[in-house]
Amino acid sequence: MKEEWKQNFRILWFGSLITDMGNAMTLPFIVLFIDTLGNFNNAELNLLGAAAFSLTYLSKAIVSPLWGRLADLKGRKLMCLRASGVMTFTIFMIGLSPNVWFLLFFRVLQGAFSGYINNANALMSVSAPSKIQGRVMSKLVTGSITGSLLGPLIGGFLATWFGYRGAFFVTSFLMAVVFLTTWLGVSEEFTPITKKDLQPALPLMKKIGWSFFIALFGSLLAVQATTNAITPMLSLLVRELDSSGQNAVIMTGIVSAAPGFATILMAGVVGSLIDRLGALRSMIIFLISAIICLLLTSLVQDIWQLIILRFILGISDAALIPSIQVLTVRNVPNSIFGRVFSYNQSAQSFGNVLGPMLAAWIAIGFGYKSIFLFSAFLELIALGSWLYYSKKRNFQQA
Repeated sequence: MKEEWKQNFRILWFGSLITDMGNAMTLPFIVLFIDTLGNFNNAELNLLGAAAFSLTYLSKAIVSPLWGRLADLKGRKLMCLRASGVMTFTIFMIGLSPNVWFLLFFRVLQGAFSGYINNANALMSVSAPSKIQGRVMSKLVTGSITGSLLGPLIGGFLATWFGYRGAFFVTSFLMAVVFLTTWLGVSEEFTPITKKDLQPALPLMKKIGWSFFIALFGSLLAVQATTNAITPMLSLLVRELDSSGQNAVIMTGIVSAAPGFATILMAGVVGSLIDRLGALRSMIIFLISAIICLLLTSLVQDIWQLIILRFILGISDAALIPSIQVLTVRNVPNSIFGRVFSYNQSAQSFGNVLGPMLAAWIAIGFGYKSIFLFSAFLELIALGSWLYYSKKRNFQQA
């Protein structure tokens, strides 16, 4: 029984890989798929592509707290099954889309029922041995990162061989595999509670302290916004730095992959640091590292400087989300754990929506490099909130 967490880890790592790989297999080509569903000009395609991306995360942010309440009542495994099962259906239906409105409807539905990776993180964070939580959570993140790196390559081949619809059908099949492996292989020690016995979340959160939750949700939003702010315009930044433009596609791929590769390579080392230094101290150290890296990135003059700094930023990314998860586990009681994790999920989703939107406006007014200053500012606010929480906690303990 003590080794069940290892089997959970393997299955949830695989599920996280397939979930993010499935998104990465289809999202880069969704605008091209939309273009086959009607006669659209470039402006309409840009808007519809942005809607297909943003509406999913917006519906996820709105609905997540409802699923968090159900997670506290029924457990995290059921939430993983709900997400993978409904995503199997919605992705298949997107592949059948006769028009763009049908596609957008099922993208919204997909967002409303998604959340496999967040619930996998929640389940794993409470089942992993406390002494190695940092290492386990850092390594679990590599599943989704690996999927996001492999997805565009596999998706490109699938779209070429089987068409855009075929890529969605294959993704749907893979999500069905995730559903079955999670159902049959994941174990969760969870004692169901009744709605009557379910404690209200707000009084307990107030007791823990609002400074903790402001830092928690704010840093999640900041980290996620930072991760995605530059993504839609990365190819344009690469073209700006490489005036010849001969290898723009290849170099954009390398720049895009650099943070992910860093996260995968350094996850074990960073996880050990979290276990040794503590999640809060690690959070502060790697936020400072990320801020310095982003400020330097705003000054880059060539592609290789950008690649190196993006790689270093990926090392910070390997620490920040796992540190947040460990801090959540250590500070939040089991009775509201699912709801707090769902609020975390909402904060991340809002970061996914707000980051690219605000970055687009900043790029129009001040240029692409200014996006990194904007990202550094967001993470500086997150750092300030954790420093304030740390000071307040030390004062209360004194």
